[in-house]
Amino acid sequence: MPLPTAASAGLMGAGTILGVAGDIAAARRRNRILSEGQRTQSRAGMETSGTMGDFLTQLRGSMPNPAAERGAFSSALGHPGISAPITGSARFRGDAAGATTGAQGYGGDMADLLARIRAPGLQRQGESQTLIRMGDALRPIQARAQDEDFLTQLRAGSVQSDPWLQLAGQGLSNVGSYYLGQGKKR
Repeated sequence: MPLPTAASAGLMGAGTILGVAGDIAAARRRNRILSEGQRTQSRAGMETSGTMGDFLTQLRGSMPNPAAERGAFSSALGHPGISAPITGSARFRGDAAGATTGAQGYGGDMADLLARIRAPGLQRQGESQTLIRMGDALRPIQARAQDEDFLTQLRAGSVQSDPWLQLAGQGLSNVGSYYLGQGKKR
């Protein structure tokens, strides 16, 4: 290969190398931006996991207290009783005490039954309120993560190779092409 042809090929190769070097530098910057975006998304995921864990713990403890519900129904029913007049006989007072005991037993059974009927509804209501609070707590995290992802994509999309390297590479390639063309004419 004659010297002008070798030099022009070298110039064309240098131009290509400069263009590729600019592309590699841009790809590295883009990768750095995307890696930082991935770390940000990972932090948002960990924050979400922590928040979810707290609310799951609250959901596990959302069972209503059956004793408190029974007590509320018992107090609502009152303490039924039959009062014995002072002039009543001993047998009447005994029968009145038995009736009072029976009425109170029936009231306790009714309080138990009503508490058991109401307990699942109260539990679902508590779970629903907990899930609503969880959604309210997760919404800002999700919005922040989406905003960061959008900004990361914008930053990564705006990275371009160095125009000066591209211009220098094209110039060298053009000079090499010119000299290659001049060498063939002779």
